[in-house]
Amino acid sequence: MNTRLLVLPLLLLCSLLLSSCESVNSTGYGYYMGELTDDTIVEFFALNDDAARRQDFPFYESFFSPSFSSVDRTEHSDMTQYRENYLSMVKEIFETAKSIHLQTLVMDIEYSNYGHNALVKVHEEEKVEQFGQTRHYTSLLDVELEIEDGWVFINKTIRTSKQVIEE
Repeated sequence: MNTRLLVLPLLLLCSLLLSSCESVNSTGYGYYMGELTDDTIVEFFALNDDAARRQDFPFYESFFSPSFSSVDRTEHSDMTQYRENYLSMVKEIFETAKSIHLQTLVMDIEYSNYGHNALVKVHEEEKVEQFGQTRHYTSLLDVELEIEDGWVFINKTIRTSKQVIEE
């Protein structure tokens, strides 16, 4: 069994517990991590999840590059949204949701371009209470990360699977 699959979820939990207000290094877009490693990628997703839980839209939006795109390639969909439209939708959810729970588990990381890019396969669970209803689902995503001068940001997400959980 691949030990990376066991270690990465544990690293995510540890980094979430260890992250504090002092570690907030975001300006503009991206998050300053210094380098792109397994540990910094797990921390990056933990910070992203925390921003969603706190419904801190300015911090959340900083994780996405100016050329970000979100592709939905699930069973009955093949839709692409670009940064402005995607973040507009997210902002509305942050402003109107009673609560948001987002948990991202890093499952695999493939580095390219001498460690300047990474394709991260994640399992994401999202639960949103909004307008008296609860939406709960899990997804598998391929997330393209890039690092530039120490700043890590999301270039693209591709949702490959989505399962709605009936409450």
